[in-house]
Order: sequence, then C-alpha cells, then structure tokens
Amino acid sequence: MAYSNSFLASHILSLILFNFLLATEPTSSVQIPTETKQITGFQASLTLRNSGKTWPKYASTNPLKDDPSASLINTKVKCNKDVYTMSLAIGTPPVTISAIMDTGSNLIWTKCKSSGSGSFDTSKSTSFSNVSKSCAEVGLDPDCTQKYDDGKQSVNITLGVETLIIGNKKINNVIFGCGKSISMSFDGIIGMGPGKLSLVSYLEKRVFSYCLGSRFDPKASSVLLTGSKVSIQNGNVHTTRLVMDESNYYISLEGISVGTTKLPVIKSDFPTSNGSPGGMIIDSGSTFTYLKQSIINMISNEFIKQTKLEKSNETYYDELKYCFRSPDNVFYPKLVFHFDGADWELPKENYLYEKNKGIACLAFIANEVSIFGNMQQQNMMVIYDLDKSRLSFYRPTTCNIL
Repeated sequence: MAYSNSFLASHILSLILFNFLLATEPTSSVQIPTETKQITGFQASLTLRNSGKTWPKYASTNPLKDDPSASLINTKVKCNKDVYTMSLAIGTPPVTISAIMDTGSNLIWTKCKSSGSGSFDTSKSTSFSNVSKSCAEVGLDPDCTQKYDDGKQSVNITLGVETLIIGNKKINNVIFGCGKSISMSFDGIIGMGPGKLSLVSYLEKRVFSYCLGSRFDPKASSVLLTGSKVSIQNGNVHTTRLVMDESNYYISLEGISVGTTKLPVIKSDFPTSNGSPGGMIIDSGSTFTYLKQSIINMISNEFIKQTKLEKSNETYYDELKYCFRSPDNVFYPKLVFHFDGADWELPKENYLYEKNKGIACLAFIANEVSIFGNMQQQNMMVIYDLDKSRLSFYRPTTCNIL
C-alpha cells in the first residue's frame, strides 16, 4: 500500500537492518509463538476494488521508529488506488466483512460499532474477549493510534480477541484491532506481513501465495492460498531470496531492462537508508511501483526511444507523471526487473496504466524507497515461504484455480 512521511520514515528506519539481515538468518527477529499456529491452510477468492479516490495506506508500526540514533529521510507522500479485498467472517454469530489483503502490514483490524452501519458490534459476539496485553506489549503504538500515510488521518483501535472464519476454516483466539470513526469504503485490513500479529502467524506452515488477476479483464479472478493449499502448477518458476524484518518483506533488485536494453543502473542504485544496496519492499497493498526519480526517467526515455510514442499532458492519476498517446498498433517492449537470481518480466498491462482508449501512463511513482506494487504483480503466482526465506513466482495459465 501507499506510504506516508511518518510511515515511510519508520519503514526507512527498518531498512537500516536490511544489510545485517542479508548476512544473518533473515527470520531471526520474527518469532511466531508456537501456540498460535492452528490451521494447515485455507484458500480465499480476492476481489479487485477501485477506491474511486485516493485511499491512504494504513501505517503499521515499527519498533525502530523511536531510535534517536537512526537517520531520517524525508520522502513524498504516496497514494493508493486499486486494492485486492477478501471476504471473511468475524465473531459469533459470524459477521461478514470485506478487508484488504495486505502484505505491507501485520495487524488485522476492522471497523467496529461506532464507525457506522455495517460495522462489527463486539457486544453481540459471544466469542469476543478483551486482550490482557497493552498495545505496546504487542508491538503497536502505546496510545493504540494507527496513523494513515497522509499524516492527517488516524484511527484509534481497541484490541480484542475474536474468532475468524475464512472459507471453511475457523481460527480461534485471533488478536485484532477494533477501529473507531473510520471513513473508508472497506471494512478493514488483513495484515499478511511477517510480524507476530499477522494472519500468517496462525498457519502451521508459514507459506502463502496469491495470484492477482488482470485488472483489464472484467472476468479475471484472483486467489489467496495459504499453508498446505500452496502448490506449484506447471510453471517456469523463478526464486529469489526473501528478507524480513518486523514489518516488511524485501527482495533484492539489481537492475532493470526495457526490451533488450539493460539500463545503466546497478544494485547500489536501489539503496536502503544506510546505503546498503538492493532493498525493495514487495507489497500487495500498494497499487503502483515506487523508484527513484532518476531511474523512472531512464525507463521513460528508453520506452519513448523504442516505441516512438508522443507524450501527453493529460494524466490519469495525479501521481503518474509519464503519460503517452497510445495507439493500438504500437509494439510495446517487455520491462524486466532483475532480482537476485530471478528475472520478473512485465508485459504492457503490468506497467502501463490506461485512462481510456489512446492514453496510457507509466505506473511508476518517484520515491527514495523502492516498493514493488500489486499492478506489477498481476497475472503472476507469487509464493512467500517464510520458513525457507524465499520468494518464488511463475506465470500460471489462469489465476482462476478455485
């Protein structure tokens, strides 16, 4: 999801440990209590949702943010537009909610009674109980305030324990946040990050995958698979190292090619906040991909050189600055992200965001922190294996495997 100055600051500070993590056991700081592991796996359908307006990224917390010795880097506020939601039920009797599937945060939270109609009422659930620990004790802000990325909005939560039902699986004693006074079109967020409050922490096998169907095909479906439901279906599988801190998943970006032309960038051009090379967050909740301005300029210049397209002053989305008149008869080159040991090829629909027939924009936004968004991941099965510290991906025949 998109990130704010305060959110990105905490994420940037978390990147300080990135180089250290590369040299040590990546999951050593992410310990999942054994007693929480309840289920072997489940599958759930995902729905692409367009917010109709800029929707701010929910900012998870990071314990490094209060480190006075850490250096801060100011970054632009970033925005979000398209997200993937999953349907699940909470409480007893179960109340159905639609929440964003987000690998960029850990906390599971939903709107509660005071938020308005359709929100979850804890007083009517026989399985609800209060949490004996404070927000600080479970790694959240001590005042239980979760900040949005524009820095002007926030939501106060009350922690509770509830039962979740996803598909035919019931998960008991889940710590979740009960959000108050939230103005948004979604019911909440399902954190799929590497932290101990994440939905992933309740799996016996810490493996999950998703396939995000094309946003340009109204009939395309999307799916989330976890644990024992994860498998590889006749694909040309690429695998790269997965590095984790308490909040994010990182993969090492080492170069970018447009068509057959490799851009004059190297691993050190994608720095973390402490200068170590190659760090890139992979996030299902961010719509677009974020790169340094100079690198986006290189992509744009080479794209124009190969396609001969004419720039357009008309833009689809405020943050997308590189737009073109895009006739049907143009050959569009593949864009390739070279990760450590694995190449991720992006066809046209994964890097050009189209406003209408004839206008398309490069789906990249300038930012000092690199983030690989969900548009770039569409039509790909992406497999996170936390236990083996690796991320794999391949292009399936279809995402419709439910």
